[in-house]
Amino acid sequence: MSDFFKQLISQLTAIWHKLSVQQKVITATLVIFTVFGLVGLLVWAQDNGRKSSDSSYKVLYSDLELEDAGAITEQLQKSNYQYKLDNGGRTVLVPSKQLYEARIALAREGLPKSHGLGYELFDKTNFGMTDFVQKINARRAMEGELQRTIEGLEEVKGARVHIVIPEASVFLEQQKDSKASVVVLCKPGRQLSKDQIRGIGYLVSSSVDGLKPENVSILDCDGKLLTSPFADDETALLGSHNIELQQNVEHYLENKATQMLSGILGPSKAYVKVSAELDFNRVDKTMEQYNPESRVVRSEERTDENVKNAPDGDNQKERSLTNYEIDKTVQHVIQETGNVKRLTVSVAVDGKYRKGDKGTTVYVARSAEEVSSIEDIIKNAVGYDLTRGDQITVSQLQFDNEFLRQEQEDFQKNEQWQFRLTVIKYAIGALIVILLLLFLRWAAKTVVEAMNPPLPVLEPIALPPPSEDQPDELPEEVRKALGLVDRLEGMIIEEPANISAIIRHWISEPQVGKKKKKKNGK
Repeated sequence: MSDFFKQLISQLTAIWHKLSVQQKVITATLVIFTVFGLVGLLVWAQDNGRKSSDSSYKVLYSDLELEDAGAITEQLQKSNYQYKLDNGGRTVLVPSKQLYEARIALAREGLPKSHGLGYELFDKTNFGMTDFVQKINARRAMEGELQRTIEGLEEVKGARVHIVIPEASVFLEQQKDSKASVVVLCKPGRQLSKDQIRGIGYLVSSSVDGLKPENVSILDCDGKLLTSPFADDETALLGSHNIELQQNVEHYLENKATQMLSGILGPSKAYVKVSAELDFNRVDKTMEQYNPESRVVRSEERTDENVKNAPDGDNQKERSLTNYEIDKTVQHVIQETGNVKRLTVSVAVDGKYRKGDKGTTVYVARSAEEVSSIEDIIKNAVGYDLTRGDQITVSQLQFDNEFLRQEQEDFQKNEQWQFRLTVIKYAIGALIVILLLLFLRWAAKTVVEAMNPPLPVLEPIALPPPSEDQPDELPEEVRKALGLVDRLEGMIIEEPANISAIIRHWISEPQVGKKKKKKNGK
């Protein structure tokens, strides 16, 4: 093996000495680039390995309180689990292979602790506990259970519940009602609907004895009251409910009309506003109607009387009594609140836009038939009734879309610029690759030419031109020499590599004969 390496080193050294200065510079440059490329490849592979190892970590728990995060990390250290912290210590990550195992181990230790304690307060009995402490714990348990239930909603991130239960009084007039307050923290981008707010209020009131829904106050994290502030004033509460009902009706009709116009004219081509006048009077009336022209026999009575042997002779009397009933209609009508009394609809419709001769946008007004068709569509969508006195106005206007047009132009320019940058980036990359390939091809060709020098051109043997005095037949020695030359030229043409190897071997052989002659000469 050592002889092989010695021979390899000697051959490489011989090749290096045969190269010119330019070829040596090119070869050294290629070797240096190759070494740096391999080093960069190893570094990149290590970085990718680290990134892949980091990506193997998954979230164990997120959005933790600092106390819970400290308890979880302490337990993970005791159990010899690897972990990482993120988001300011509020997110704990563990290797993906240990994710479920770590969750089970933490759950066995009761981690993470839930916000608020429920009925587990009574898992441990304490016979020395006073009645007052028992009541406090019962209230705390109720607050904790309600808090967990409210936090189970998809929109709720956290909640706090406070319940006030007054002491029971012997006198009913002095008895006070229970009250409750709920503070809700919604998730980012989420918001509780009005139905959900009412549901939370009824949930809390139904869970506490003697608590009415109007005595439950619900606030958000900013301190804004979500429930109605007019719970004690029935008149104000009724007015607030009426306004909410009116707004719901208007929004419902506006959405119906806007959806139809968006499908026909396109988005942002029409705006609809509805003003609804509702009847909030609750009417309970009873009506009786009589029809004198229609009568029905209700009862009939007939009496026949015969008298015989009377002074004035025999008498026969007949009497009849008929009772009639007049046709009567009794109606008991209860008219609920919220009926539509009158609608006023306003519609603004944009015209059409076309490209002008110079590329400018030209506004084109819609025809009267189109405006009439749009008006008919809106009437059918909102339930237009002329007998109620409904009014509708459809106006054709040119919308000011300059801001929108400017935004679209900026967006298109940004897209074009991004596309050009992408094309330039890929073009530069392709150009670099092509230049690198051309450089490698030129360098490889140069090295190959240096390692395989061109064969020496053999000069033809100069023979003296034939003369008239010289005989036609050549001497035997000359003919043999010419035959050898012809054979040598044929071998050089057919097998140039072998001939060059033989000549190279001759050149590299030491000149022993000359050295011996010199020694003998001495």
